[in-house]
Amino acid sequence: MLHLRYVMSAAALGVIAGLLDPVSAADTVQKPVWTLEVSVRRALDTAPEVRVADAQVTVREGGLRQADAWPNPAVELRADQKLGIEDSRGGTDLTQVAISQPLPLWRLTRQRRVAEAQLASEHENRRYQHLLLEQQVAQTYHALQLDAARYALARERRDLMEEIATTRDRLVRYLAPAERGRLGILRAQAAQAIASAEGEYAETAAHLRALLALPAETEPQPTPLVPAISPAPLDTLLARLAGHPGIAGARLEQDAARAGIDAARSQRSADPVLSLFRERDFFGGQRREFGGVTLSVQIPLWNLNNGGVTKAVAETEAARARHDARARDLDARLRKSHLHLNHLIEQAVHHRSEVLEPSARLFALTRKSFATGEVNVLTLVDAHDNYFSARSRYLELLTQQWLEATDLRLAAGQSLLATEAAP
Repeated sequence: MLHLRYVMSAAALGVIAGLLDPVSAADTVQKPVWTLEVSVRRALDTAPEVRVADAQVTVREGGLRQADAWPNPAVELRADQKLGIEDSRGGTDLTQVAISQPLPLWRLTRQRRVAEAQLASEHENRRYQHLLLEQQVAQTYHALQLDAARYALARERRDLMEEIATTRDRLVRYLAPAERGRLGILRAQAAQAIASAEGEYAETAAHLRALLALPAETEPQPTPLVPAISPAPLDTLLARLAGHPGIAGARLEQDAARAGIDAARSQRSADPVLSLFRERDFFGGQRREFGGVTLSVQIPLWNLNNGGVTKAVAETEAARARHDARARDLDARLRKSHLHLNHLIEQAVHHRSEVLEPSARLFALTRKSFATGEVNVLTLVDAHDNYFSARSRYLELLTQQWLEATDLRLAAGQSLLATEAAP
């Protein structure tokens, strides 16, 4: 609470009290409040990006099941007229039944390792997609907070100008025409600011409704802007960076590509085929049945099928490069966001104590002096502009803090639903 050595009117004290709530206590309309956490949960329940990520996980789960599947056996039936010709009976007889089974002796284990790594990577990619969606929702939500605060500030500015004009009307004989004109301009500017702020708020609210798949009649009311909390130490965040979903997903993609090299090598030759057969033929003047086993193995004389191995090696190098690039970018982004957020927090504290609070005191004193005829309208206009510019700048600093905190969460791989740190 501010402590003043001057006696102020109730209206002046109301201006100072506005510092405690940047949105303004004048907004008494009660609407359903949408917190950022509720908004994020709604987006995760309705966003098509989440369905795409879930579908990709299902694709990889199907690939893992298929990686263990043995190839189906083949049944071969042969019917001909050979026996009928040999014993002069004629007709067509079933002379051979064969069952062939490809034997994936080395391939399945290696395929499974590839599929397991791909599935684990897709789970991490889904977590990363959730973080990206959370950042998108948070950016829109904080923009709505700023627009709501500006709209409330514009209405407060209009109400104050109406109060000043009403108070001064009782001393109109001391007010020059030029001064009355300046007051009229301030009142018109206040009305224009309300119209502009209302339009910006409506546009941002429409964007948030679309992002959350809300009905058109829903009016999402954000929570008031408050200062952001200081982030965790940089060393702590950097130590946890290896578990970032984006980095973990890229690392698992690299593991899958590396396992793919072994899988490609095992697929250079076709699987050996084991066949069991039963035949009927004509021996010693009579029909006889006999069986046997055959094993078919491909001989790589002209085609060594090394292209698949070369491709797998190149994909491994590409996956390693993507992992290194993502780790580099997230490390740099984490450091920058951490530094910038701390700077914004310090800047907002300094702005409040050195600019906002002094301008509020000066505006309150100037309003009192203007009401008693001690100062002219130019002094009032100057104090008015300084105060509301300071209020607007403070709201921008608070919004920038939360936007930077959103970027920091994404860079650190932290979900709001786990930390519950936002307003």
